[in-house]
Order: sequence, then structure tokens, then C-alpha cells
Amino acid sequence: MTDENQYITPLSDLGDVVEAWNDLVLFADAEGTVMAVEGTPLDYIPDSGATGIPFWKALTLKADSLQEALKRFPSGHIHEISCCKGRSFLLRLIPVSRHIAPQGGFVVVATDNRPMEEFYETYEERLEDNITAWSDSITLFNALFDTAKDATFLIDENGVILTVNPAGKEQHGSPDGSLVGEDFIPLFAKRSQAPAREAMRTLRSREVWTKTVAAVDGQGDIFPAEATLRRIQFSDYGLFQLILHDLSTHEELKEDLRHKKAEVEKMNIALKQVIKSVEEERQELRENLSNQVKKQMLPALDRIAKENVPEIREGYRTVIEDQLADLAGSNGTETDAALLRLSPRELEVCQLIQLGRSGKEIAELLSMSFETVQTHRKNIRKKLGLRGKNTSLFAYLRQKPSLS
Repeated sequence: MTDENQYITPLSDLGDVVEAWNDLVLFADAEGTVMAVEGTPLDYIPDSGATGIPFWKALTLKADSLQEALKRFPSGHIHEISCCKGRSFLLRLIPVSRHIAPQGGFVVVATDNRPMEEFYETYEERLEDNITAWSDSITLFNALFDTAKDATFLIDENGVILTVNPAGKEQHGSPDGSLVGEDFIPLFAKRSQAPAREAMRTLRSREVWTKTVAAVDGQGDIFPAEATLRRIQFSDYGLFQLILHDLSTHEELKEDLRHKKAEVEKMNIALKQVIKSVEEERQELRENLSNQVKKQMLPALDRIAKENVPEIREGYRTVIEDQLADLAGSNGTETDAALLRLSPRELEVCQLIQLGRSGKEIAELLSMSFETVQTHRKNIRKKLGLRGKNTSLFAYLRQKPSLS
């Protein structure tokens, strides 16, 4: 227990501030025992002006220990306390810095909050050096935070995003609004949400959780990422730092390497069958077209050349036009100009999507990972101008002529 005189003496120079308060101020030691009282006790709480008892008992707070009192009534907040006879008061708990009281302690104020600004001004003057150092630390942190190339988020203990760096805004921001104030879980695809939430729940101070996950960008597209979650514990609260490193380029490089190795190996049987079927359809189309030209176009052209009557020649010309129109209407093969911008691998993915293949089937047919297929889908949607639209890639390609 701290001696009363030792505790009060370092606070004596705050007398001018205390006298300005028309309320009750309790000075408690590090264990919460009231050592001195200033101001007028609350007439509806008999022990509010007593010393030698814990402040939570003096003010009839619903707590049985200092730890419980600090948990129920955190410092830095104003709490409205309802008590007997319908009366109430505003409670503030202010930890006393060891710069002022070496043994520590608390200033407990039962009052309105008007004089509080004067107290903080005096308090800040005593801690000017510390405040300056803290400000410099914040400036350095902001510089590192804003220039980080990976998407970086600060998240509170409830999973709410407090701030996000420019890289995060560019990668995950949506046209509808800011990420600040939103739950962090939608940054992950469904299959990665449970591990991320569990990591936040179990992670301890200074521990780091790293995992390859499926993340979601601002357009709703899924991409592979390396997630790093770190817990930062302060004196009375904690924060989390989340970094999402985009692995799309890395996965593309790995896929390109696997593809080059796979080119010298035997083609997948299912893919061979698809190619064979497509080639047979093409050959059949060529033969049908050739037969129609031989049977209908060439005889008509021959007759036009031999016919002297203009009306008859015009009739033959009409027949040829009709036949050409029929051929163009049923066998047209014009390819959308946007599709010409796709790489050969992306065009293969489009062909299989147009045939109704699922992402898992495409991955097996092309000997690549599911995450790589998703990366190709993301790049294809971007090149075709579909990002941010509700149109599915399958529906878009089904409206186009066959790519096979």
C-alpha cells in the first residue's frame, strides 16, 4: 500500500486544475484504494467521500476488484452511471503516469466533462517529450505503411478495418465505398474465411500467421495470395496487421514452367478427344461447304456465263445470292475482335469454358492448378471488358461463334 503523503505530493501542483472542478475527484493508489478526496461528495452515495476503501466501492460501481472495474469502465471513455433515487453521474477513470506518481495510481472523476480539457492540457505539458516521440513514431509508421507495395490493413479486435494503405485500396477497394469500417472477412474467398477468423481468435501478441489463401479483389474476382496476420498488443487493447501479397504473377510463372515441361509429355486423353471431335466437325463443315459450292454455285455461274437473256441471268444471280446468304447465316465463323488479344493459353481456357467445362475440369485437362485457372479467368475478363459487370464468362462466350 502506498503512503498517502507520498502519493499526493507529486499531484500538488495540479491544485489549480482540481479547484476549478465543481465535482468529486478521488485520488486512488495503484491498487485502487482512495487516498485523498477533492470536491463535494455525491449526496446520494454515502461513502463517495470516504478514504481507505476501493474507489469502486466508494462509488457503488458494479465491480468486485480493480481488474473488473477497469474492464467494465475502460480508461479514456466517459461512462454514465445510474444509481439510487434515479440519480446518475459521469465517470472517468484516468491512470496517473509514473512521470507524475512513481508508484502509479488513478484519478477517478464523478462529474460532467466540461473541465476535462483543462486536465488533459496540463497532462500533455508534463508528457511533451513522450508525445513528441509518439508523434514521430506515427509519422514513421505512416511513411512505411503508405509506401508498402502489398495490400496492408489495420484491423481491430472485432475484425473491423480501421485503415488501409493505397495498395490495399487499389486492389480491394470497390466503386461503392471505402473499406474502412467494414469486416475484414470478405477480403477472403469462402474457403479461406474460416482459417482467417480462427487465426485472429487464437493469435497471441507478437505471433504471426502466414498462409496461402484465396483472396477477393474489389471487382469480386478471386486470386491467390499469401496472407500474413500479426497481432500488435498495446496496454489495454490490441490491433491486427494483415498483409495480402498477390501471387497471381508468381502462379502464372509457375504455370508457364509446368506448361513448357508438359509440352514434351503425352497429351491428356480427354483433351485429345476434344481436339479430335472439334477437328472432325471442322472437316465435316468444310466438306459440306465444298459440296454446296460444287452442286449449286458452280453450275449457276456456268449457266450465267452461257445465258444471253438478261432476265434469266438475273434469276441465276438471285439464286447465288440466296445460297450465299444461307451459308453465311448458318456457318458464319466471325470471331469477336476482343478475343484476338488473348494469349494461346487463355484462348484454350475460353474454348473449354465455351464447351461447358468446370474450373476443376479445365485444370485437369490443361494440367494446371485450380488457382491458375482462376487467374486466367480474371485476366480474360479484364481483356474482354467484363470486370465489374454481372455477365458471366460462360454466358458471354456462349453468344460467340465456336472458338474451336
